[in-house]
Amino acid sequence: MTRPDSLRNAPLHDRGDFTGMHDHRWMPWVADLFCGRGGVGRVLDKLYFNSNWFGADIEDYGDDYPGQFIQADLINNPPLSFPTAHLIWVSFPCTAYSSLSPIHYGSTEAALDANPRIPESGIRKFARDNGCHYVIENVPRATSIGDLEANVRMNGLAFGQPFDMERHFETSFECPDAYVSGDADVTLSTRGDQSIKELAEAKGVPASWGKQDVRSAMPEEYVKWILHHCPSTPCPKPERAQAVLQDGPDPHAIAPGGNP
Repeated sequence: MTRPDSLRNAPLHDRGDFTGMHDHRWMPWVADLFCGRGGVGRVLDKLYFNSNWFGADIEDYGDDYPGQFIQADLINNPPLSFPTAHLIWVSFPCTAYSSLSPIHYGSTEAALDANPRIPESGIRKFARDNGCHYVIENVPRATSIGDLEANVRMNGLAFGQPFDMERHFETSFECPDAYVSGDADVTLSTRGDQSIKELAEAKGVPASWGKQDVRSAMPEEYVKWILHHCPSTPCPKPERAQAVLQDGPDPHAIAPGGNP
C-alpha cells in the first residue's frame, strides 16, 4: 500500500537497540503527556498495575484519569523536572493541524500562528537526555506540514474497528504501519444520525466525556500496537489485529503489571 510522501521510512531518532532501564524497577513505564481524561491512561490501567505510570495536562483531570495525575502547563513550562519513564507518550494538541482550523481561522497559516505547534526539539531532546523512548502522535496534517516527523500511521479499520481515525506517530524505534483502506461505519462526526454514544462505545470510552474528548480519545488498539513494538515496554499485540498486520513473535511481552 502506498504511504504518504510526508511519512518517514525510518525513525528520526532510532534508538531501537535500547531496551530501557529495567534495573530501575520503580521507574514508571509510561509518562502520558497531554493526557486529557485518559484515552491512553485507560489502556495503561489495564496493562500495568500499581499505577506504574502517570498522566499530565494543563486541565485538572484528576477525578477522571485512572493513574497518578499531575496538573502542569506542558507548553509554557516543559516537563524538565518530571520523573523520567521508560516511554514518554506525547499527545500534543492538534488544533493547529486540524483540517477544520483553516476554516475557523481563515487560512492554514492563521491557524498555525494562533495555536501551539510541536516544538522542533523539546520532548525529543528531553527523551534522549534522560534515556527514554518517546512517541509523539497527531493528525496527518501535522506530518504534511513538517512539525511531526512521523514514521507510523494507523487507523481503526486495521484493527477491525468500525471507525477510521487516521493518526500519525513519530517513534524512537521501528514500528510498522497498521493501516487499511476502506469505508467506516462510524465516523468521528456526531452530526446527523450518529450519536456520541455510538462513537464512545466503538472506542470503549465513556460518552459522558463529551464530544471533543470522545472524538480525540486514543483507541486501545493504537496504544497497544505502539507499546508492543517499543523495546522498553512490555505489551501484547492487540487481539483484534487483522491478518494483514502479520502476527509475529512477541519476544518482550510479559504478564500485565509484572517486572522484566
